[in-house]
Amino acid sequence: MSFSYRSIVVLLSVIIFASLLKLAFFAVPKDNTAPMLNAQEVRQDLYALLDQIEQHSAFYALTPDKASPQLKYMASLIVEQYQDITPNDRFAAEITKLLNSLKDPGAQVHNFNAQSGELPLTLRPLNDQWLALDSSNSPINNDFPFVTHIDGLPMSKWVAASQAYLPEPAKQSQEMQLPWLKKLNLLREDLGLSIKPYVLITLINDDLQTQQVTLALPSHEPQTQLVENNQEDQTQDMSVFEFINQLSQFERTEFQDVPHQLETVNNTTVKLKISDLYAFELNRDLQQELLKGMTHPLLIIDLRDASGFSPKLLTLLSRYQDTDLNNTLAPNVMGFAHYRRSPELRNDYLQPLNFKPLDALEYSVPRLKSLTRNLPSVDEDKFSPWYVRTKPAVTPEGRNRLALLVSPKCRQECEWIAYRTKSWSRANLIGEKTSGDFARQYHFKLPNSELDIRFSSSLTYDAQGKLLSGAGTEPDIWLPQNSDIQWQGLVSLVRSAKPKTQIIQTSQPTKLAQAKLN
Repeated sequence: MSFSYRSIVVLLSVIIFASLLKLAFFAVPKDNTAPMLNAQEVRQDLYALLDQIEQHSAFYALTPDKASPQLKYMASLIVEQYQDITPNDRFAAEITKLLNSLKDPGAQVHNFNAQSGELPLTLRPLNDQWLALDSSNSPINNDFPFVTHIDGLPMSKWVAASQAYLPEPAKQSQEMQLPWLKKLNLLREDLGLSIKPYVLITLINDDLQTQQVTLALPSHEPQTQLVENNQEDQTQDMSVFEFINQLSQFERTEFQDVPHQLETVNNTTVKLKISDLYAFELNRDLQQELLKGMTHPLLIIDLRDASGFSPKLLTLLSRYQDTDLNNTLAPNVMGFAHYRRSPELRNDYLQPLNFKPLDALEYSVPRLKSLTRNLPSVDEDKFSPWYVRTKPAVTPEGRNRLALLVSPKCRQECEWIAYRTKSWSRANLIGEKTSGDFARQYHFKLPNSELDIRFSSSLTYDAQGKLLSGAGTEPDIWLPQNSDIQWQGLVSLVRSAKPKTQIIQTSQPTKLAQAKLN
C-alpha cells in the first residue's frame, strides 16, 4: 500500500504533535503545595497577600481606612502565633479567616489539601438538631439519631467555630457550615482541644436519653499514596498511541456536569436542574427542555449550585416577569457596576458580566446624571467609571408559576436570577439566602505556600444605587439545603406561600399554559 506525500506529512505531524504533548505532560511540574512553612515564609506570604489585597480588592477599596488596620492586625496575630514550623493547611485556614474580614463573598483559598483528621460521620441539620449519619446516610444509631456534643462540647460551640471560616452572608447557612464542621482537628485547635486519633460523640433520642460513642478517625494517607503510585506507574508505561487515545476520550470540564433533563413531579409540575450556565447557553436541547417545562402550570428549577455569567437563562425566564411601569426614568436598567482599577485590566473588563459603558444607553447628559444620582461617589483613582446592565427585552407571558431553588452556592449570573425573580409575582425563591457573589475575581498564588487566592475585583449595585455585592437575596420560602428534597412537599410549600403583589396584569397574548395547580 502506497502513501501520498500529503498523508505522510500529516501522519508525521500527528506523531510529532503527540510527542510534544507527552513531553509537556512530563515537563510541567506537579502543583504540590509545600507541606510546611517556616516563620519567614509565613511573613513573606502575608506581606504578598496584603499587598495584593490593597491593589486589587474591590471590597478593601470600599473602606480602606477601616480594612487596612484590621488586616494588618490579623496578620500580626498570625505571625505572632506561628513562630515555628506551620502546616500548610493550618496556614490556609488562617488566611481564610483573614479574607473573611473583608466580607467579600467571592474570597476563596484553593490549592491545599487538608491533612487534619475529619469527623468520621456525616452531620445533617434537621430543624434545631443535627442527625449523625454514616457513609450510607443512615443513622449511626437508630435509637439515638441526634448528636448533641462532640468531645464533650455542645454542637453550638462547633458551629460557632466553623462560622469563622465563612464570609458574612454565609455564616448562618447550614449547607456552608457542613464542610468546615467535618474538619475536626482544625476546629479542635481553634477550640483549644487536644488532637487525638478518636472522637467522643454524645447522642440523644426523642426521650432525651443520651449515649456516648467513641469513633476512630479515618486515615487517608496510605490510600492517597497508593493512588499516586498507581498513577505514576500508569504514566511511565503509557505509549504515545495510548496517550493519543486518552486525548481523544478527554472531556472538557465545563461539560462533564451535564444538567438533568426535565422530570415530572405530578400532573401539573415538572423540575429541572441547571448548574453550569455556560453549558446551558450552548445546549439547545436543554433550552428546549426548559421551554417545554415553561408550558406547565409550575416549573421548579434547581439552581443551588449554579454559576457562570451567561445571560441566556435569565432571558428565557423573563417571560415570568411582571410588566414594570414604576421606573419611568430608565425602565430597562437592571443595575450598575464598576471594577477596581489596575494597569493590566482593559476597559472591557466587565463585558463578560454583560455590562456596557453608560454611553451605550444613548441618553442625554441630564438624563444620565439623573439616572446615576443615587450611585455612591467613589475614588476615581481606585475604581473604573460606571457600567450599566440592561434588562432582557422580553415580553411577559402566561399566568403559570416558577419556583427556583437557591443557596449560597448560587453565584455570578445565578445571583442576578435570584435578585430579579424575587420581585416577580409568579415566582418563588426557595432555599437559603444567596451570598451576593456577583463579581469577577482577581486571583494569584502566594510565593511560598502556593495557595491560590481569589477575591472580588468588581462591585455590583441595583438600579437605585444600592450595593448588591455581599448582600445576598433572601428566599421567599426558607428551606434547609440537603439532598433529600420531598418534591411533592415542595409543591405544597409553593401553593401555600403568601401571594406576591403583581405590578400590573399583562395584556400580551398568552402563549404558556393557563392551567391551575392541583
